[in-house]
Formats: sequence, C-alpha cells, structure tokens
Amino acid sequence: MSSDLLNHFDAQIQNQERLLREREQEIEHLRRQRERLAELQRQRDELCAQIRAVESDIALVERSMTAAIHRFSGRPEAPAARPSPPVPASAARVTVPPGPKATTLKDEIRKALRAARGPLTGPAVADRVKAGGYKTSSGDFPAIVKKHLGEMDDVAHVRGKGYKLKT
Repeated sequence: MSSDLLNHFDAQIQNQERLLREREQEIEHLRRQRERLAELQRQRDELCAQIRAVESDIALVERSMTAAIHRFSGRPEAPAARPSPPVPASAARVTVPPGPKATTLKDEIRKALRAARGPLTGPAVADRVKAGGYKTSSGDFPAIVKKHLGEMDDVAHVRGKGYKLKT
C-alpha cells in the first residue's frame, strides 16, 4: 500500500515538473516575442522619421522649383492668397552672425565634427549642432542628423564610436 502511494506521489511530482518545464518554455517564447516587438517598433519609428525627412526634402525641392518657375516666367513668386509652406526641418537654415550668409545643416554638422576631438555619435552631433545655434522645429532632430551623416561623402562612420570627418 505504501509503495502504491509513493508511486502515485512520484507520478504527480513528475507531472508537475513537466508542466513547469512547459510553462518556462512558454515564458521564454513570450520574452522573445516581446523583444521582437520592441525591435519592430524601433524599426517602424526609424522608418517614420526617414519618411518625414524625405517628405520635408520633397517639399523643399517643390518650393525651390516653384520659385524658379516664377522667376523664369516673370510672374511674382507666390500668389497673395496662398501662404508659403513652412521650411522643412531637414532643410532649415540658420543665419550666422554677423553677415547675412546662411549655412546648411550639413555645414553645421561638419563644423561640429571639425571641433570634436574624436568620433561623435549621431545624437551627440545633433546636440552640438543645436548648441551652436542651429534652429529646428523637428520632433526627431537626431534622426535627421543621422540621415545627413549617412549621405555625406566627407564623413566616415567609425564602428562602435560614431562619426568623424575624413582626413
């Protein structure tokens, strides 16, 4: 009788251990899914920032083309009834005192990298550009700076360290 009882308890323990292993596997699977979801959301946010930057660039080119067409045709640049669209954040310009000469975002990025003692991360470059007086209304200015860094032929990416000017 006691051996039957022991066998019964042993079977229950083995069953509970099996259920525990299954639950642990399910938990691990859920952890992996949560990590994958976070990665997909990060990728989505990056793509949205890139789309906003491209849309801003498109708007800037359209404005430039419209102004050129009006100049060549001898018409006023913009009809009085239509307000001009806002300057896109990725193409915004800042006036550098004392003269009226404006610099581009890429010029400001070069200036920040030139002043750095070593490679800078994208967010660090964005911070230095803003600290230097560059004005932007972008909600994700570091993403715009990173996009421009990737497009600049005179900037090198140092893996694990950031960006620097090529020598």
